[in-house]
Amino acid sequence: MQSLAIRASDPARGSYRVRMPRASPRRAAVPRGERGLRRGRRVVSALADPPGAPSPSQSSRFTFTDDDLSHVLHAAELSHGSDGLVQPHPRSGCVMVDAAGTIVARTFQMGQGGVRSEVLAARDAGERAEGGVAYLNLEPTHGPVVGEDAAVDALVRSRVSRVVVGIAHPVPGVRGCAVAALRDAGIRVDFLGEFTSRFTSAADERAASAVAEGIARCRDANRHLLHRVATGRPFSVFKYAMTIDGKIATTSGHSAWVTGPAARQQVWAERARSDAVVVGGTTVRRDNPNLTTRRDDGHRPARVVLSRTMDLPGTEDANYGLGTGDEEDADASSALNAKENQKRKPRTNLWNTDDAATIVMTERGCKPEFQAELRSLGVEVVEFDVLTPGAVADYCARRGYLQLFWECGGGLAGPALSDGVFHHVMAFVAPKIVGACDGPAPSPVGETGLERMTDALALRGLGISKHGRDVLITGYLPPGLSTGVLAETAKSRENGEPNDSSTRGEDAWTEDPLGVVEAAVAVAAERESERAAVPGDAMRFYKSWDVNGALSNFSPHPVDAPAVWGESQGAIVEWPTVEHFYQAQKFSGVDDVAATEAMEAIRAASSPEEAARIGRTLQRTRPSLIRRDWDACKEGGMRAALCAKLTRHAAPRNLLMGSRDAGQTVLEDSPTDAVWGVGRDGSGKNLLGRLLMELRDDELNGCPVDAGGSDESVAPGLSRLLRRISDKFG
Repeated sequence: MQSLAIRASDPARGSYRVRMPRASPRRAAVPRGERGLRRGRRVVSALADPPGAPSPSQSSRFTFTDDDLSHVLHAAELSHGSDGLVQPHPRSGCVMVDAAGTIVARTFQMGQGGVRSEVLAARDAGERAEGGVAYLNLEPTHGPVVGEDAAVDALVRSRVSRVVVGIAHPVPGVRGCAVAALRDAGIRVDFLGEFTSRFTSAADERAASAVAEGIARCRDANRHLLHRVATGRPFSVFKYAMTIDGKIATTSGHSAWVTGPAARQQVWAERARSDAVVVGGTTVRRDNPNLTTRRDDGHRPARVVLSRTMDLPGTEDANYGLGTGDEEDADASSALNAKENQKRKPRTNLWNTDDAATIVMTERGCKPEFQAELRSLGVEVVEFDVLTPGAVADYCARRGYLQLFWECGGGLAGPALSDGVFHHVMAFVAPKIVGACDGPAPSPVGETGLERMTDALALRGLGISKHGRDVLITGYLPPGLSTGVLAETAKSRENGEPNDSSTRGEDAWTEDPLGVVEAAVAVAAERESERAAVPGDAMRFYKSWDVNGALSNFSPHPVDAPAVWGESQGAIVEWPTVEHFYQAQKFSGVDDVAATEAMEAIRAASSPEEAARIGRTLQRTRPSLIRRDWDACKEGGMRAALCAKLTRHAAPRNLLMGSRDAGQTVLEDSPTDAVWGVGRDGSGKNLLGRLLMELRDDELNGCPVDAGGSDESVAPGLSRLLRRISDKFG
């Protein structure tokens, strides 16, 4: 490594150059070989300690190399391996090198509720991590507000000397906690963003640009989380496929096969990155879509249907409309697929909830009999006083969704644009011509209220790529602007200036849209800190990635409990989450091979979401497999699982005990569950919150609650718990 005395501006060195990983619309998740990772260690100059450095005793001059930048970029690239696996959790990747700079671990989180990438990296590296460096694309969660400390503990135990982080965690109350804990432990922590202000000479411009690109890559990996924190709404992607003359269907309404197989693969991948796929009633009537990811494992996004009138195909209707299923089903086997669809019941694909959840959103009181029929099939129906795209986006935000994928037609796309719902556009253009100048062949977007070309919404941050014979154009819509606002302001304009956000003083939009979001996140964090300073009367939790998320049944806290089936009956086994354990107990003690197989499948499920899907689906479709006393003992099963979790793990235990000290009521703030949670209107039974408070006030009084306690220190309490579980479920 060259000396710090050699500056990036030294003429003898020439211009600074960082070799960046290959840019693509989506980075591959498979780790690259050493040849692509081992880079020359050219020094990026820095003049002082980063803000918040742990102590003056550390050197006031530090190095930052293109190896550092390369490894952070690789961590961001690795994080995309979580696509379709961790929703709604943030994407995290970790690259760990030893003291000599050799890569010894590279990991990403494999599933929702799974082991953190930092923990996996520390395990893989072992003793080789001592004195080395850990590179992260995103600051991990840590601290009492989230009840999570696994990532920081793993890094400290690994004895790395330094951690380099791409971007800070955006969630208020979480931001900066892990960094502070690592620095308190004597580990140097550097942020990419702390280096950009240190470049002072003209020759440093290339280095500053390279670091800025690294920051943008890290932001992009978690753009959905950034947007959710900054705007309060999920990051919404509007996708459509049209012919080169701007049609999404023929005059007859036929819309299948607009694009080819390569484009369809891209759509499936984007669905897997999303929490929900949103369509309108017209799409359901015309195409009978499946809206699945075509994957056997991993995250399965919910299918959301918006219909004010509930004018939807019935549960026993034949294949509706002119489509055969989805456009993406159109291949050599489409005829066979269509034939099989005709045999299935329900024949409307979205009413089959075995593969993925379906949610129908409508207006209050619309067709109650049909609503009841859908609910009997496992379809969730949500009623709104007034159904609008904006109201749907707000509701999905409360459900914890981070990204929505809108595959709607023009009739829904127009109002969604007017409500300012969309953030990102994916437009596939097929080299085909339909024609029908005067006919009813539909376009991708309906009425928006814009009357002049100068008022058109101009996409920024454009990307163009080819997928087979089709072209994909992507771009960001200006933040904070809706076509409704633009239509009103356009009428009052006299000079007809173009709607170019770069010339509008009130809009700070640049070619770095995520930079704008990051700034908004900082403001949101300040506001949340101000609100948090005011004592509240309730501790609310829902999604495991959010504040107080360690109390969620989906949080990544394994529980130990006896197996109640097969050869291992009575043996203590580990369940990945409380949800895994709880769902499996529905089938315990049932003398049926299928029940045993169900328990094994639930325990092996890649995520608590998948475990819940298996358990709920079988409870609905195979009620004979459910233990007869389930309704009477399910609260006891949940109580036992919660006690196992709180006894083993200090972080959620201390979070819960903190609510007792603060005199707070504990509420599962679920908008979808009025039994275990508070429900959409807050009037639910809150059984989960009640059980936690009972354990807090009774069972846990005799358990150690110090954060530094080891698993061994709580062994007596765990033994008593296991006896209770064995008596209840053995």
